[in-house]
Amino acid sequence: MMGFMALLLGVGVAIKLSMAIVPMYWDNRLLQQVISTMHESRSVNSASTIKQVRAVFQDRIRSNNLNIPLDNLEVKRGRNKLTVNLNYEVRGHLVANLFAVGQFSVHEEFE
Repeated sequence: MMGFMALLLGVGVAIKLSMAIVPMYWDNRLLQQVISTMHESRSVNSASTIKQVRAVFQDRIRSNNLNIPLDNLEVKRGRNKLTVNLNYEVRGHLVANLFAVGQFSVHEEFE
């Protein structure tokens, strides 16, 4: 009986961890798809202004219901290319004051 209870506790902890961590990685994967469609649709290119790039990112993230903060979105214009860097952190609540923290970094170049 004790072994079964320990197994049940372990499964419960694993389920709770996955409920906090999997959505973070899922949102990051969807962000990669959003960026991929931005390349395909050419909605962002080297001639885009920083304000236009921010607006496109915000619209696409909002329309896909992604929980990704754009506070650290950096857009740099270079010679015939536009570089976008996004470093962000997402916290998933576990119990009480314990959180699972995911740090993600995205680097894309648009021509």
